[in-house]
Amino acid sequence: MYRQTYPDAPGMHTTGPDSHTRVTYRENPGFLSRVKNSFFGAFIGFLLFCGSFPLLFWNEGRAVQTAQSLDEGLRSVIHLSSVDVAFEHNNHKLVYLTGPLYTDKPLTDADYAITVPAVKLKKHVEMYQWVEHEHTREYKEGDHIRRETKYTYANEWRSDLVNSGHFDREMGHKNPKSMPVKSGVIAADDVTIGNFHLSKGLIGKIQHFKPYPLTQGHLVPSDPRVKVFQGAFYHSADPVRPQVGDVRVEFSYAGLSGNSELGPADHVSIVARQAGNRLHPYQTEAGDTLELLYYGVLSPEKIFEAEQAANTMLTWVVRGGGWFMMFVALFLMTNILQTFVDWIPLVRELLSLGLFIVNLSVSLSLSLIVIALGWIRYRPLIGLTLLACAAVPWVLSRHKLRTRKEKDDKTDNILFNNLDEKAYYSK
Repeated sequence: MYRQTYPDAPGMHTTGPDSHTRVTYRENPGFLSRVKNSFFGAFIGFLLFCGSFPLLFWNEGRAVQTAQSLDEGLRSVIHLSSVDVAFEHNNHKLVYLTGPLYTDKPLTDADYAITVPAVKLKKHVEMYQWVEHEHTREYKEGDHIRRETKYTYANEWRSDLVNSGHFDREMGHKNPKSMPVKSGVIAADDVTIGNFHLSKGLIGKIQHFKPYPLTQGHLVPSDPRVKVFQGAFYHSADPVRPQVGDVRVEFSYAGLSGNSELGPADHVSIVARQAGNRLHPYQTEAGDTLELLYYGVLSPEKIFEAEQAANTMLTWVVRGGGWFMMFVALFLMTNILQTFVDWIPLVRELLSLGLFIVNLSVSLSLSLIVIALGWIRYRPLIGLTLLACAAVPWVLSRHKLRTRKEKDDKTDNILFNNLDEKAYYSK
């Protein structure tokens, strides 16, 4: 009755069996408060602005070093004709080889009676838990701001432990305090291709996981009550209608070894340094280490082409991040100007548009300058071209100002001549 009579009163409003809305009010920040927040934002912007320069410069140096290391690797790589014999004259050289993976013993999870001849066996555990979803809206009401936060509760399978103690309303939505089963990955200690043993770094690159096929009659020695349903183990009385606290366990494997009922062994292509019959990272003169592994039978040219493409993609992602970091920094640093004219809507909108254009142009130009400086030492032509591109906004703005000044001077001369003519005829 109270909520029906006073729907806007602060507090919690129940809107459904698994949702409710909490209403709070706060005062609109005053002018001095907004100025204070703008100064704090400008300080944060200054830090971001200073940090964007070393980020962009480091990225260009990294990109150049990686590109040179890959070029060096492609020039010096040796294609091994056989993986069954490790020839001494290839020791400490960069070699390329391809072949099927092999491990001396299968991987086993004794708790669930899973055995698979593979390089890695992954156990993925999820628990059926309550999850809180939050949606907030704010409305201006005179001198106050009305904040409505709607909390909705639903049951979901989650691999992380959801702490229901942090819910806005824990009653009726309580989760267990711990996972009864832990996720994990088991990896083979020794993996070979022919007579060559892979390093830990190469083993770590084997990540192409496939789901382990479970049969309906698979029994779990540790707990006969565990059921198999839709390719997973369920610690549940009814997998179709799970309850909070029920657990679901799924297995997957990567790097199939030898021929088995799961299929033929996985073939991989490797570029690494040969040390006897072991493969290790190769240190290039340019500065990077090369230790590459790809699924399938790929030529050295294809492998290095893929690495160059990945390097280019990473370079552009970091470039975009560095530019955006600089743009946000300039926005925060200039936002204080909007605060001073916030009470004049038309001026505020015009200033906001102008600052957006200026910040965009300045951030793009400065980013291009930093990128150009990173390249000019290694590839002068690219660096000089980027510097020319960075100068375009400045040249255009100066040309526009000069054109406007000439137009204004011409207009003033015409007006002055007209005044002289009128003065002459008036005599």
